[in-house]
Amino acid sequence: MYHPAVFCEIVTIGDEICRGEIADTNASWLAAELWAVGVTVAWMTSVRDHEADMRAALETAARRAELVLVSGGLGPTEDDLTVDVASAIAGAEPEIHERSLEAMRARYQALGYPVTDTNLRQVRTPRGARVYENPAGAAPGFEIVLGGTPLVFMPGFPRELKAIYQAGVGDRVRALRDGREGGAEHIARRRYRTFGKGESLVASAVSGLADAYSGASVHFQVQFPEVHVKVVVRDPDPGRAQEVLEILDAGIRERIGSYLFGTDDDSLPGVLGEALSARGMTVAVAESCTGGLVGSLITQAPGSSAYFLGGAIAYANGEKVRQLGVAEETLAGDGAVSEACALEMARGARDRTGADIAVAVTGVAGPGGGTDEKPVGLVWLAVAGRGTERTKRLMWPSARDQIQTISAYWALKLCLDAAAQAGRDDG
Repeated sequence: MYHPAVFCEIVTIGDEICRGEIADTNASWLAAELWAVGVTVAWMTSVRDHEADMRAALETAARRAELVLVSGGLGPTEDDLTVDVASAIAGAEPEIHERSLEAMRARYQALGYPVTDTNLRQVRTPRGARVYENPAGAAPGFEIVLGGTPLVFMPGFPRELKAIYQAGVGDRVRALRDGREGGAEHIARRRYRTFGKGESLVASAVSGLADAYSGASVHFQVQFPEVHVKVVVRDPDPGRAQEVLEILDAGIRERIGSYLFGTDDDSLPGVLGEALSARGMTVAVAESCTGGLVGSLITQAPGSSAYFLGGAIAYANGEKVRQLGVAEETLAGDGAVSEACALEMARGARDRTGADIAVAVTGVAGPGGGTDEKPVGLVWLAVAGRGTERTKRLMWPSARDQIQTISAYWALKLCLDAAAQAGRDDG
């Protein structure tokens, strides 16, 4: 019988995690690794360095999951209790793992350090446990079985956890997945990156898309200012999973339209760079309220020197006149935060740099400086390109950093649209 998933629980141990002193990056890294091989993390648990609490967390995890991955508590100090708790659960005594001890002695000898009794705590494992040697540190990983569920323990240091997982635990996870009754689950998935519409509007646009396909689901995530749509197809047949994904792909693209700018690891600066490079086009910027953020985003993409010419950060009105040629009459009549000023800024940047496309941003980022007529969050953008000009009025009454970020993203989106239009005109 086919089961829809291998369910795993991740348990992270440490007072510092439960007190909020450090972020639990191990759980998120492990979850991504498991997801990539078709293992579903159904639970994540953090527990303090307390024997009874640790034992209760591990026993609960073993009852409800088919695999438990544990990190933390394998160090040399008295509050590193994981080996002792795991040994008690397994009904075995802790013992020194000789190969790990030999590696520790060789490393310490090279550094001129003695191996103390405290250090020996790091190379203990429960007697009879499956051991995973540590290529990046002293404490080995190990595996015990509780009620038929494997519990795999690794150190809390992220570098060591990753090294142990990649050297042996990952293979063990895939073997457990492939050996389960009914075979392994296959997951086909794709992330669609959108900008320009809110999460509710994006969700409404793709509502019901996956309903006709068993094992298919659509999920949403906001990574401001982007909204991500994640399509997941689960099936024992990898061919069918991929086939359904491609059917849904066509539907996603049709329903989201121009608000979709990329998939998976694409970035808006990278997609813009590819569009400009493909057409042999260049871009320049004229920035006021974003203070250089648009140029910074554009140059995040490798190879941006091929298409980004530069521009101006003209914050003061006098600099808008001096650097970009904005008319003093425009500033006196319409003001710096206006459609007319944004257009003149874009034209000035294009004229002075010779770029194919220039984009301008001017607005009130706050928290002060707003008026009833021009409140905080009002931003005007303009793009000047080959035979085309476009403006956009943005109203985003929020925190200063959000106003700047969403304005910079809109500047890139306007450039991307202008490059696409130029491609259509040339074609």
